[in-house]
Amino acid sequence: MTATSGAPVSWELRLLVAVGWLAVAVGVFGVALRLLDVQSQRLIMLVSAAPYLMVGGAVGVVLLALARHWVGFAVALAVAVAAILSQGPLYVANESVTASGPELTVMQANIWLGNADATSLVRQIRDRDVDVLTVNELTPEALDRLRNAGIESTLPFSFLRPGHGAEGTGIWSRYPLSDEVHHPEFVLSALSARVNLADDVSTALYAFHPVPPWPTDPAVWAGEMDRIRAILEAIPAESGPVIVSGDFNATRDHVKYRNLVTGRYRDAADQAGAGIQNTYPADRQPFPPMIAIDHIVVGGAHARSVQPVVLAGSDHRGLIANIVLGS
Repeated sequence: MTATSGAPVSWELRLLVAVGWLAVAVGVFGVALRLLDVQSQRLIMLVSAAPYLMVGGAVGVVLLALARHWVGFAVALAVAVAAILSQGPLYVANESVTASGPELTVMQANIWLGNADATSLVRQIRDRDVDVLTVNELTPEALDRLRNAGIESTLPFSFLRPGHGAEGTGIWSRYPLSDEVHHPEFVLSALSARVNLADDVSTALYAFHPVPPWPTDPAVWAGEMDRIRAILEAIPAESGPVIVSGDFNATRDHVKYRNLVTGRYRDAADQAGAGIQNTYPADRQPFPPMIAIDHIVVGGAHARSVQPVVLAGSDHRGLIANIVLGS
């Protein structure tokens, strides 16, 4: 266990090695959770914590190096490298992509059962020159407050399905909308429309909100994630750019979410090298949000930047992405 063969091993050293191996085991668990398409409700929830569990590999590297337990050190180093390879690319912008074309500023906002401050949200839209807004958990009361706050003076076009509790979803746009579709196969309202910019340029826009895997049956969440994937894969590539925005109740460590951002589609934050943009829970001050479940996804487009935004009165942070409609 030590570099000096035959020397007595103190209990302190044994404890250091034991804790080091425990940390490695936690790191392995985090890496495994990210790789496996788990079905258990508890494991699905734990996947959201995978980046934190993976830190165990780095802790193991330090502890086992201090103990000069070189076999354990090598194992811990391998776990740490696997963790870095899974999370590191999120912080590196895709510089190989050169995009040109019209730009859109897209904002995603879960307004927590309609409780977010409407005046503050409309101010954010104006101050940040938002062109398109997707809203989850839009209630009739919240819709009235947003209209009274003047949202339609900045984003005059809309496609809305308000509902009670978390059911409602809405799209607001600076540009005219067409091809509006309400997708009834989802528990919470899912909408799509075409945003028509000037000069015959347009983009398909989808606003999704799959049910959370807890406390509902996780099979329902998994089924809705698969349904989103099927909808996106069915969009003809020649139809132009696609923007997908919403609260997916999934992080980039969930296999179900990563299945969405393969091939034609990319997570906007990944493209921009913005890293993990934690958005939930945002109402636990002084603690920051811990997991990233709100996302903006693009196909046939490229995100130049993605940043979080505070939604006063909500348990989520919002996301704002600057997107070029060309790839």
